[in-house]
Amino acid sequence: MGKRLTAKMETSANSVDLHSKHMIEFLKLNGGNHVSHLFFLNDKEVYWAQRQTVLIVYKKIANKLVVLGDPIGPEDSLPEAILEFHKYCKIQGLKPVFYQVSPAYMQYYHETGYRFIKLGEEGKVNLQNFSLAGKKGAKLRTRFNKFTRNGFRFEVLNPPFSSELLQALKEVSDSWLGDQKEKAFSVVSFSKEYVSRFHVGILYNANNEIVAFATLADDFKETINIDLMRKREDSPHGTMDVLFIHILQWAKENEYETCSLGMAPLSNVGSCKYSFATEKFIRLAYLYGNSLYNFKGLKEFKEKFACTWEPKYLAYKNTFLPTTFLQLVLLINKKKKTALNKEIG
Repeated sequence: MGKRLTAKMETSANSVDLHSKHMIEFLKLNGGNHVSHLFFLNDKEVYWAQRQTVLIVYKKIANKLVVLGDPIGPEDSLPEAILEFHKYCKIQGLKPVFYQVSPAYMQYYHETGYRFIKLGEEGKVNLQNFSLAGKKGAKLRTRFNKFTRNGFRFEVLNPPFSSELLQALKEVSDSWLGDQKEKAFSVVSFSKEYVSRFHVGILYNANNEIVAFATLADDFKETINIDLMRKREDSPHGTMDVLFIHILQWAKENEYETCSLGMAPLSNVGSCKYSFATEKFIRLAYLYGNSLYNFKGLKEFKEKFACTWEPKYLAYKNTFLPTTFLQLVLLINKKKKTALNKEIG
C-alpha cells in the first residue's frame, strides 16, 4: 500500500457535504476507479444499487442517464447492479449509457445486452519502472536539469490550504483558461472547493511564483491520478514535462504502484480496416477535429510518460449513436452545478 498522504476531506454540515462524506467512506472501503475523483465535482447524481453496496454515479441529459465509469462495489454484485439500474431506467422511461467502462467488466454489461464502442485510452505509468536514466530518458532529463539549474522547485502540499494559496492557484488556472470555458462531467474543472480535497503538486520559478500545478487524486488503492493540470500562459516551454516528472518521482517515493495520466480521447479508435462504420467516423473526428480539440497533441504529450494504454468504452443499447455522441459532447461542455443532491436506490 502507498504511504497515502491522504487529504482530509473535511466538509461542512449541509446535505451535499454529508453525502460526500458518505461517499468517501464507501470509497475507502471499496476503492475507487480512474474517474471516481470526478464524483466530487458536484455535478452528478447517485444511484445506490444492491441495497447500498454498489455505487453508480450519473448525469441525466434528454432521455438518457449517462453513468461515469463502472459501478463501484464488490465485484460479485456488479452484474445484478447493472441489471437493477437498467430496470430503474426502464421504469422511468429513460435509457442507460455507461461512459468510459473498463475491459475487465465488459462481460457484465454484455450479459445485460449492451453493445460497445471504443472511446479512447487511459495512459498509465508503472512507477516502479519510471526513471530518467539512460538513452530513453535523455531528452526529459536534459529539460528537467535545465529547469533545476534555473531555480525551479517543486513541492506537494496537503489540505487544508490558505485562502492566499487557493487564490494563487485560481490565477494560474484563469491564465491557462483564457477565453475558454470550464468543462464538466468527465472533464475536471477548477473550483476552490474541489482543489481543497486533494494533494496539489506545485512548480515554482526562481522568484517563488507558481507557474504550474496539478491536483493529485488517490483512488483509495494503489493508483494516483494526475487530475486538474494548469499552467501560466507565459510559462517556459517544457513546464508541464517538468511538472509531470516531479509528480511521478514523488508518487514513486510515496510507494504508489501506478500513476494514471487520464484519457486520451478517441485514441486508436477505428484505425483497423475492419472497424465498425461508427468507429471509422470517430476516427475522422480524431483526425480532422484536431484543430478544435488537440486530440493528437494530448496523446503525444502523455506518450512521453505512459507505459501502457488501457482502452475505455461506451456501453449502450437501443440508441442512435450519433445522437448519443452529440449528447455526450453537450454534457461535457455544459458547466452547470447540480450537486450530488439526489440519492436513489
